[in-house]
Amino acid sequence: MKIYVIIVTYNGAPWIKGVLDSLRASDTPCTAVVVDNASSDDTVAIVQRDYPEAVLLAQQQNHGFGVGNNIGISLALTQGADYIFLLNQDAFVTPAALGQLAGFLEQQPSYGLVTPLHCRADLQSHDPQTQKGYLQHFARDYLSDACFGLVKPFYDIRGINAAAWMVRSDVFRQVGGFDPLFFMYGEDDDLINRFAYLQQRFALLPASRVVHLRARSARPPVSLPRQLWAMSERARSDLMLDMKNPAGQAGGKLLRLFAAGLLVPLANLLASHDWKTTCAYWLATSRVLLRCPTILRHARICGQRGPHFLDV
Repeated sequence: MKIYVIIVTYNGAPWIKGVLDSLRASDTPCTAVVVDNASSDDTVAIVQRDYPEAVLLAQQQNHGFGVGNNIGISLALTQGADYIFLLNQDAFVTPAALGQLAGFLEQQPSYGLVTPLHCRADLQSHDPQTQKGYLQHFARDYLSDACFGLVKPFYDIRGINAAAWMVRSDVFRQVGGFDPLFFMYGEDDDLINRFAYLQQRFALLPASRVVHLRARSARPPVSLPRQLWAMSERARSDLMLDMKNPAGQAGGKLLRLFAAGLLVPLANLLASHDWKTTCAYWLATSRVLLRCPTILRHARICGQRGPHFLDV
């Protein structure tokens, strides 16, 4: 099995040794591909100096998480990877994880993707953000079984955040990569919608575990306009997700956009006086409307099979 592990970095110097050391210690051989999004710290130097076995793709600008992954995925596909494992820069694998995940896909040909359990550093408790954002929505059977100590070998799920996905190479050829319309936030949820629409089965393998630290580099204080722009970026991704979904009609999507982007924030403003969130959503709605033809065109493209957004 040829397994390529794609790690997108941005100022990841505090964590890059942890993730690459964990891949060195893996029971299953793999090729690490580090796609660096123009880090201003020592990330690139650390990889060049200490991990000569890793493939380093240093970028001249920050392309964002999704496009960064697309660059690594494209390389893996052109080099004949059987499986592609997406791994966050602040996560690391246990020695058995890669073999367990790839072995599952070998034994279960009807599944296109599989994820390990995302854990805290103790490897026993769930990563709380993954549990709240995904497991409670898409893996209720697993959570129920875990409460009673009756965990099954694997579970069908709709999806999970892209901090640790093991994907058959052919799935990316059929569904495509991350949509470049998403710079940060929502790109994995968009791809999950496309996996579901094109009937790619996704599994959770509880016995396989990774640690997701949820670490972030220090950020200096920012001005109010920058705060509002950052808030609008997250809101824009939330609003685009429905517009980008291959399922549904354009008219219904526009109605939901006006409701979620204009009316609901207005109601929240009247109720809670949170003018920052309201302004962020109104700004995000205007940004989505300006790009509405492109977003709807991407939705139509992604409803068809093909290696969309990948250079293969």
